[in-house]
Parts: sequence; structure tokens; C-alpha cells
Amino acid sequence: MQALVPCEASVASWKANHAGPMRRILGIAVAAILFTGSIPPPAWAKSEYRAPEITRAGNIKFPVNALRTGIVTLAVNLDAAGNVTRLDVLRDFPPFTSAAYAAVKTWTFAPATLDGQATSSVLPISVVFNPFNPAGVSNLPSQIPLSPVNPASNSGYVPPEITSAYFAAYPVNSEASGSVVLNVTIGKTGDLLRVHVIRSTPALTPQVLQAIKTWRFLPATWNGKPVVSRMGVSFVFPSAGSVNY
Repeated sequence: MQALVPCEASVASWKANHAGPMRRILGIAVAAILFTGSIPPPAWAKSEYRAPEITRAGNIKFPVNALRTGIVTLAVNLDAAGNVTRLDVLRDFPPFTSAAYAAVKTWTFAPATLDGQATSSVLPISVVFNPFNPAGVSNLPSQIPLSPVNPASNSGYVPPEITSAYFAAYPVNSEASGSVVLNVTIGKTGDLLRVHVIRSTPALTPQVLQAIKTWRFLPATWNGKPVVSRMGVSFVFPSAGSVNY
């Protein structure tokens, strides 16, 4: 059987009858893509990440006869089981760094999760060694000096940073001492979303919660984009006989 070959006239006629509708269909498809913004993102772009957190924290000792007060920041590297694999010093403040390091390495943590699956992660923890100032009678500074931090890692994740911080005030008629430890959740704009008390010292915890509300943060980023994150914050209050300033 001889194959059918369309003549040029037939082809021209088909184009004339169908070119207009085809252009309209194509135009509608393009408009739909432009209206929705783009082609739908791949599945991994919708991944849900949950930051790691402190689950149990012990007391931090205030160094005896310390001549000053300030803040230490550590980066706690965790594996997928929540075990500490490494502690990096991001903000050094001797002699307080060794006290913070010794305490934090004994704490326990819940790992980060990605789409419900545990994954390795980094959790920054800042430890504030608060001045001994019962009832605020001494003329001590309220703002915490913040030295630059060392980079936490060279991966795509950049942890949140503190941009402004204040010491906690002592309650009136109290000389309480000890540590208060918090899990702090920071939003994509650097706002304080949630504060969860992990370790409390009843006489001091209300003052710590008031102080943390005055802090300011830079949000964490993942591949340059802001993300919700967590950091640990601890306030350590000295006893009357442990300071020398």
C-alpha cells in the first residue's frame, strides 16, 4: 500500500485552522506559571527542620575570686543520637571558658530532625557569668560586652548570633546563687519566639526571664536564607564569697 503524503495545501490549511488555538493554549499555560510565581519547588525544598535542644542541664560553677564578669559562647556539635561529638569555643572569656566547657559537656541533648529523621547538628550555647549585685545596690554595668565570635563551621548553616545582651538583676533581699538554663527559640527575623526553662533556681529564674526579653539576635541562616533556630542560654549567679571585684 502506498503511504499517504499530505500535500502542501493540506498542511497550510491545517496550520491556518489550528495555529490560533494552539497559541491561545500556550499563552494560558505561560500566564498560569507566571501567576503562581514559578514551577512548583521540588520535594526537598519543603523539608521540615527542627533544631536541637537541651534536655537536661547541671549547675555551672562560678570561678572563685573572679575579677570580672562576662559571657562565654560554645558550639555544641551533636550526632544523630544527640551525643556531643565536639565542643568549639566561639567566644572565649578566661577563666570562665573552662567552667562553661566542663559543665556543658555533661549535659544531654535532643538531636535535630529533618522530616522526622534525626540528623547531626550544631547548637550554640552562651553562658553569662552574672555580677554579684544583690538588690542592684552596686554601680555595675547592666549591658554585657560582646566580643566577636569565631565562625561555628564552614557548612551551609550559620547559627544565630547575639547582637545585644544584658545581665540579670538580682531580686531584692536575696543573695541566691546558682544557674538558670534556657532553651531559646529564635525566629526568621531574629525575634524571640519561645523561652523554655531547663534548669531553674527559683529565686533567680524570674529575673533571668526578664533579662532575656531584652536581648537582640541575628537569625540563623541555611544557604543564606533565614531559618527558625535555637540556642541555649545560661545565667550563672555567684555566691557572696566567690567574687573579688
